[in-house]
Amino acid sequence: MSRIRITLFFILVLGTRLFATDLTLEQALQSAKATNITAQNAKITLEKQLNQANSNQYLPSINISAGSSASVSLLEQNSSAQISPTASISFSLSSTDRYTKASNSLLAKTAQTTYNSSILNLEMQVLQAYWSVAAAQLAYEQQQAATEQTRASYESIQAHYEQGLTNSLAVSQAKLAYSQSSLTLGSRKNDYETAKQELQNLVGYEFEETADELWDTQSLKPLADLQDLALGTSSIQLLAYQIEQAELALKKTRASSASPIVAFNASTSLSSTLSTTAGASLRDTTQVGVTVSLSLDPYLPNSTAQVTLENLQQDVIIAQNELQQGIRTMKSEVQARYQNLLQIEAELDYLTEYQRVAEATHALTQASYEAGEVAYLTLAESEQQALNARLSILQQRINYTVSLYELAYLLETDINTIINI
Repeated sequence: MSRIRITLFFILVLGTRLFATDLTLEQALQSAKATNITAQNAKITLEKQLNQANSNQYLPSINISAGSSASVSLLEQNSSAQISPTASISFSLSSTDRYTKASNSLLAKTAQTTYNSSILNLEMQVLQAYWSVAAAQLAYEQQQAATEQTRASYESIQAHYEQGLTNSLAVSQAKLAYSQSSLTLGSRKNDYETAKQELQNLVGYEFEETADELWDTQSLKPLADLQDLALGTSSIQLLAYQIEQAELALKKTRASSASPIVAFNASTSLSSTLSTTAGASLRDTTQVGVTVSLSLDPYLPNSTAQVTLENLQQDVIIAQNELQQGIRTMKSEVQARYQNLLQIEAELDYLTEYQRVAEATHALTQASYEAGEVAYLTLAESEQQALNARLSILQQRINYTVSLYELAYLLETDINTIINI
């Protein structure tokens, strides 16, 4: 990352801290990819592998050397010195090198796909952590409202008791309900702070609240279309690259052991001697050679070369089978997540109706309690049922949102691609 990009990133982060209190999912994803150690190491690993893939093995070898020596005779009162510079260039090429380009290309593709897979795994962690915060936040807010409701109820019953309109049992029951609600509120707050801390560790800075809204139920595209999208995902591509790798290993081994090998070698050297006594001399040597060789080992029964080739052929079959199994597994997982979304949607329809009935029942029970027809415990139970209905719908909406994102991430696309817009 260049210095300018780093500066701009920290300006963005500081700006987020100073001017924004809410965190969107997109901001969380971008910050995690920019600051997370896992993402940084994945980027470095990608750069290393791309450097290796871009190496040129056909460049000649160039060497330059120089030696010097000097001698002095005290008796004859003479001296001599000489310098011997040498330069050489050598180049070799073999018919077995014809798969080098394919190997480098495959290495580059595999490296890029592996990097994409690593980033997707990080994004999935951020996604789950983000919606865990959202779920904990909403549960905490719901419990705050419920606690405030039980507090108001307790104060109202306490006032009625002081006016002689109710008995001490109702007061004790209301106080107990308020205490239990307050205890649950503390637990919900702790869950919320813990979830926030986990997300903050991923994004690299603090925030106040999450900003993205929960998704309503959507009309999904046909299952078959989504399963077709799965064929282009990183996990399937890596399995396909394993087939290419196995086939390439077989071709390279066959070319080096079971086919004639044509090798070309050329070298040129230039050397000179500069002497104070003998003057200067210059010599050059050029050598060119072509060899053709053929190993008979692969044609001998049970030879090491023959067994190696047979095993490499089996590796190709294994890689092909693993690809087919990977496709079946991926399609099965897509189907399971698809059906899970449909199940959550059906449960939301049921819970919505249940909530309507629970709230209507609570309203009638409230009226009956105020008329003195039912005890406070009956009223408290109806309040709890209405609260549970709201919490159940909230939890299922969160489950639906997370499942929708998880399906999109599994297919390595966005939500708008998997729904009918």
